[in-house]
Amino acid sequence: MKRTILTLVAIAAALTVLVRPAPAKDAVVESLWTARPVVIDGGDKDWGDATPITDKNSKVQYALKNDGQHLYIIMVFRDEMALTTLPFTGMRVYATAGPKKSKDEGFLFHQKQMTPDELIASLEAKGEVLSEDRKAELRKQPHYMAYLEDPIEPKKGAAEAAGEKPEPGMFRSIQQGRISVYEFRLPLGRVGGTGGVGPGSQIKIGFEWGGVTKEIMKNMMADRAGAGSRARASAGSSDSGFRDSGGDGGGGEGPDFGYSRDPRYKKHSFWIDAKLANQ
Repeated sequence: MKRTILTLVAIAAALTVLVRPAPAKDAVVESLWTARPVVIDGGDKDWGDATPITDKNSKVQYALKNDGQHLYIIMVFRDEMALTTLPFTGMRVYATAGPKKSKDEGFLFHQKQMTPDELIASLEAKGEVLSEDRKAELRKQPHYMAYLEDPIEPKKGAAEAAGEKPEPGMFRSIQQGRISVYEFRLPLGRVGGTGGVGPGSQIKIGFEWGGVTKEIMKNMMADRAGAGSRARASAGSSDSGFRDSGGDGGGGEGPDFGYSRDPRYKKHSFWIDAKLANQ
């Protein structure tokens, strides 16, 4: 825990010093070359030489790195309102080599609670080989919060080459107080179709998170209905003799669309033009 706290403090301090104004609309964000793979763990040890950029709308700070095989992204959320409902909606990261923005390529990075057997199946599907001893160790806990990286399939359903299994993406996050750090890894081979892109290429990257999902809306309406029921019960048992008249002010079950103006449920989205670094 102490290491995690120190890591987050170091990230916050570094970004406070290095923060730069958001780039102009048509500016190209330069990725930084890394000679060794970035360790995706939510830490900052691989980002000390990066200069973060701040998205002017969400105030999220980010930086890019790449080597010959992967694009690495770090995003730091310093405000709970900017984080919004990301832990529930996940982060969609789009990446395309075309001249136009496209949501046909990328990943949905999200977390999901899993049983031990679900986690084992997920890890094996990603290519991990688990011994029986390792499986037995995993089954000692009732559930896990797993990191999932679902590829976004093209709308046209383009088929992948027979027998070829694309490399998965990867992400991790750390949260302490109001600071949340997310690290992502995208394989360059999945950007731009067959063969992908390489160092020196220019690509478009989109980020999308937050908002209200069907599950969140369901929970909100259940909470609202419960609050209304408790209010009616309290009014009905009051010593003052007042009773719920059944009017608009007593029910509380009706739909309330105030969440659309609530910053806690705001949906964020922005795109950047990025230039991958050469060795």
